[in-house]
Amino acid sequence: MGLKKKIAGSSMVRYLARNTPLMHGMAKKLVPATEMEEAVEVARQLREMGYHVCLHHLGTPSEDVDVIQENVSTVMETMEILDEERLEVCISLMPSEMGYLKSAKGGESHCLQVGQIFGNRISVRDVEDRQGYGDGHEEGERNLLMVHASERVPMQRILALYGALSRSDIPSCVTIPAGLTRSINDVKAIISQGGNVRLSMTPSLVNDSSSYEYEDLIADNYMKLARILLSEDALIQQVSPVFALEDNEMAEQIIMMTNLEGWSMNSFEFEIPYGVNNALKRRLLDEGYTVRVLVPFGKEWWPYFQRRTQ
Repeated sequence: MGLKKKIAGSSMVRYLARNTPLMHGMAKKLVPATEMEEAVEVARQLREMGYHVCLHHLGTPSEDVDVIQENVSTVMETMEILDEERLEVCISLMPSEMGYLKSAKGGESHCLQVGQIFGNRISVRDVEDRQGYGDGHEEGERNLLMVHASERVPMQRILALYGALSRSDIPSCVTIPAGLTRSINDVKAIISQGGNVRLSMTPSLVNDSSSYEYEDLIADNYMKLARILLSEDALIQQVSPVFALEDNEMAEQIIMMTNLEGWSMNSFEFEIPYGVNNALKRRLLDEGYTVRVLVPFGKEWWPYFQRRTQ
């Protein structure tokens, strides 16, 4: 490990970063909130601007029971606030924070518990709207539980969790990292089942999978996977892909593919992190595409901020 990474990862630097106003002010350009209430307010502001939002909790991947429970509770409470505020309920689910590092069985149990509460809340909203005493869905609303991949949880576990959520009819989407050689087969399998994929450049390493070492190879594989997700088979299966990206050229290539294959603008999404390439976000939105902003929040913001600035 290089000296810069050792310094950045030290507990002292993390403490100073969390407790120094200047550092926190700099970080707010990428991590706009530490508390869930702040994050929900950011989501509201972005929604008023026309964006969709996925709230992404920055907790601590841990084997400690108390830390795991805190992570689980925060995600649940965030869903509750979004629902009570009648905002689109879209939130990420990080298996490494939900207990998978302690045991796969316990981690899956926590994730399914979150998923059940999520599904129940969405079902109640649907019933209220059908019976005429709800507020109605906003245009293009897509309530989703985004299952993220993790470098510390085997990809097979991630896919098994997504399968369990899908079989329980919980609206969910699974992250497929472009850095894995197995991802092409995974995407084809999900398409055949009419599932939902969030295609991402990261994480590039997962415990049980061989991976591409160089960024240009990962980017090439991302575009190969995008072509599969925008194929005729995917269109027939009514797959609604989410393209997590930051690069203008990659966005242009996705748009060209969708035009060639006959995809409508509202049948797929672009996802771009908060504070990243705002010009691209605005342009895509102005052109009529669905743009989802990944909004990270939480007290453990330093590791995320460190990765983004690197």
